[in-house]
Amino acid sequence: MKNITLKATRIIPGLIICCSILVFALTTTAFRTGGYVIEGEMIAPNGTKVSLSYEYSGKRFADSALVKDNRILLKGSLPEALQCTLSNSVNQQLKIVLLDNETINLRGNVAKFYYSEVSGAKEDVLFNTFNKKKLAITGEYRDQLKATSTDFYDRNSRVYLDFHRKIDSLTLSFVKEYPNAAAASLAIISSHMNSTDVLRAEACYAQLSERAKRSYYAKRIKAFIDASKAIAIGKQAPDFVLRDINGKKFDLKDYRGKYLFIDFWASWCKPCREEHPLLRQLNTAYQGKNIVFVSISMDTNEKNWRQAVADDGLSWVQLNDPLALKGPLAEAYSVMALPSNLILDPKGKILATKLRGESLSDFLQNLFKTNN
Repeated sequence: MKNITLKATRIIPGLIICCSILVFALTTTAFRTGGYVIEGEMIAPNGTKVSLSYEYSGKRFADSALVKDNRILLKGSLPEALQCTLSNSVNQQLKIVLLDNETINLRGNVAKFYYSEVSGAKEDVLFNTFNKKKLAITGEYRDQLKATSTDFYDRNSRVYLDFHRKIDSLTLSFVKEYPNAAAASLAIISSHMNSTDVLRAEACYAQLSERAKRSYYAKRIKAFIDASKAIAIGKQAPDFVLRDINGKKFDLKDYRGKYLFIDFWASWCKPCREEHPLLRQLNTAYQGKNIVFVSISMDTNEKNWRQAVADDGLSWVQLNDPLALKGPLAEAYSVMALPSNLILDPKGKILATKLRGESLSDFLQNLFKTNN
């Protein structure tokens, strides 16, 4: 079993050519020819910097240009169609665009940068079309929750099941219609990876073209599917090493012979913190039993993690992975969204995953009745 040792930073050798984001990434099979051009009118003081950034293969790239006479011209090259973030030096407003190597027009006012109009980005148009339909379904779902007084956390309610049936149908239809598009892979990520629904993600992934499956986002989907299968019930949990809140080394292998409840959470995750009162009760109730409670924070900010631990009164083993949801631990355990948890048996095999509330309480009660 692969052992994962987490570190806060990692340096990967690469060739960076200054003044450009033309990066020859060794992880890609081929770098796309041509490049992108962003041009248009941006009402802003002369010298305002407009920046474009994106993440690719675990690294962050950026380029920028200055506004002159309310005009902007920004050029660069992308390895493939990617979600890019446009920002400016005047305020904190952002504009997200699914961009390929193409010429697009950007038109807006820096004071309302978020509302800038983008035209000519073909993949972005596709993804926005999908998101508008998904947003409409989500709006109907919220209305139904209110009208029927259904509990938001009731995953067995008719309202919830009907909502997910519609989202599943929308996503699958969209992928079938655009099997070559980067927007299709992002639709799968949006609908199924964020809800950690591996079976539906796999069904949609199968509809992508072979060319699309070689793309960055499709590879993320495949990694999610593979990791989810690797942490299925009955599988051996991946080993890892982290430091606890007191700086002491925590090695999963050292806890063989004990049951473990492992909870992934973050200070910014409201549902995670709403579960903490129950976890406090359960930790107290099972003191002296052969089980160890372990919480792993996905906070990138150590101060926020420590403050949340103190505020919520978390007295059991507290770990933090500063690489968060983008790190190897999250990948190994297929943690794409929070909260997430699992229970290991004394041999380190997975007994259960994603139990919350009454389901978690009942499982532990039955587990220790059986093993007493």
